[in-house]
Amino acid sequence: MTLNQTHLIVDLLDIKENAESLKVYTSGKLIAVVKADAYGHGVIPVANTLTSVVDMFAVATVEEAIELRQADISKPILILYTPMPEYAEDILLHDLTPAIDNWDLAIRLNDLSEKGDIITTQDGKIRVHVDVNTGMNRSGVCYTKAGELIERLRTLPNIEVEGIFTHFATAHEEDKSFAHVQLNRFHPLLTVKPRIPIVHTANSAATLEIPESRFNALRPGLSLYGIYPGQKRALPLHPALTWKTHVHWIDEIEAGEGVSYGLEYKAPHRIRIAGLRVGFGDGYPRALSGIGEVLIDGKRRSILGRICMDSMVVKLEESDYVRIGSEVVLLGKQGEEEISIEALAEKANTIPYEILTRIGKRVQRIYKP
Repeated sequence: MTLNQTHLIVDLLDIKENAESLKVYTSGKLIAVVKADAYGHGVIPVANTLTSVVDMFAVATVEEAIELRQADISKPILILYTPMPEYAEDILLHDLTPAIDNWDLAIRLNDLSEKGDIITTQDGKIRVHVDVNTGMNRSGVCYTKAGELIERLRTLPNIEVEGIFTHFATAHEEDKSFAHVQLNRFHPLLTVKPRIPIVHTANSAATLEIPESRFNALRPGLSLYGIYPGQKRALPLHPALTWKTHVHWIDEIEAGEGVSYGLEYKAPHRIRIAGLRVGFGDGYPRALSGIGEVLIDGKRRSILGRICMDSMVVKLEESDYVRIGSEVVLLGKQGEEEISIEALAEKANTIPYEILTRIGKRVQRIYKP
């Protein structure tokens, strides 16, 4: 690491403790969602940390799942969105658990397994989870047709329906009424015989705020990383990520002088400013131009003018003890002050998920074990 380099500090112990707290709080199986590079935290270190705690990992794509297998992660891996049939060989080769919402992938998996060319499980069964659309209308088999699909899947000798799940559209919102509509649509499928072993509907928000949604397995994502999806704080979670950079330039400008592209900010009087080596090319939101804040010397300091691809400028006070190389916190705590991911996202008119998953590859990750 150099003093000019922006970097993340990821506390793996916090992530593990969050997972343990969620599991104890709900007493169910834990399916840890680590898609999108574990929400920007780094999927391999995170998965290695959680493998002793969780029952299963969940990702969005076959490629994400293969990355985990290539890192010797042996726990079951659920692919949350039904892959195209062309991925069937990869699913078998790497012993993955796909979501299923259509017949095409199922028949392709069964046919390949019957040929016996690719066998990765002891009993030769391909375990799948049925994705049910109960109203989010983004993926899944419609809840009115899900029972029929389950019956058809059970006619395939090499397919085992291990799980069933749905995605909530509004569990994170204060009004939970539609989440309960979705649950009411989902419930009849649980009477299908024989019983499906793993039932999971509870994302982070539902885990913390809708007890009826927990069934026998949870599927948290954001809360694993210490971030609350809604307003309620049902149990203590520890934010695992701190985003830092360093001061790389200090100067003074006179009254009327502008700052950054477009010179949108004009100094009302002689002021002291500092340049930081981080910008929207690193994933820091350009929407915070002229309105965002950072922490320097334990104090909030305003971003001036437009945020550039690789840098930004902040205002210093005359009393600030700042030099080239001084630490700057973009996200997290410094002294008594804190910039939370929720506050940062709200000011940028977005959501924490987007902030986290946009942090770029050139932002170095430093892991605390």
